[in-house]
Amino acid sequence: MKREPGHRPFRRSFWSVIRARRAGGDPGGLWTAEVLRPLGRQTVECDVAPRVMARIAAEMDRLRPLTASPRVSRLAWASSLLLACAALAFLGSTLFVLVRGGDEGVREIVGLGLSGWHVLMVFGRVAADLGARALALVLPILRAAWALLEVAAPLLRGAGLLAAAGGVFSILFSTYVFASARKTAPRVDLQGGIR
Repeated sequence: MKREPGHRPFRRSFWSVIRARRAGGDPGGLWTAEVLRPLGRQTVECDVAPRVMARIAAEMDRLRPLTASPRVSRLAWASSLLLACAALAFLGSTLFVLVRGGDEGVREIVGLGLSGWHVLMVFGRVAADLGARALALVLPILRAAWALLEVAAPLLRGAGLLAAAGGVFSILFSTYVFASARKTAPRVDLQGGIR
């Protein structure tokens, strides 16, 4: 295939493809009302839940799994329990042989475990000492607050009784004010006019 030296096929530039064309004028609200008018006449039945539940029930009846007999499930549980015990015995015996045989890695792990246990015990002792000191400071304050509460209980009961009585008097006064205001207020009909 030969091309003539002066002949070049027409190509669009990259920017002419991306360049947006000018949009027409805004058709306005009448256009949207005209387009959406058929949708306004459609109705939708929204009572879907009973049909969905009926379909689920029908599928559950169709796809009911095969139930295994109780004997088979007991056998499966027993065999899994026996296999778990056998695996635990195997791991325990392997660990025992490694510890008794003097394996270097096991000795290091045991030493690390003992050191971690020692650190944990020291941390527990420090936390217990801090807790004892905090309780030694807080306990007398709590005892004093409890004694004040016991002494002030009758006073607080009386204050509560006074507050309740004040609330009752407030409700009674509000009822009186509204009743007297209702007697003197002009009567209004349902349309907002005064009778």
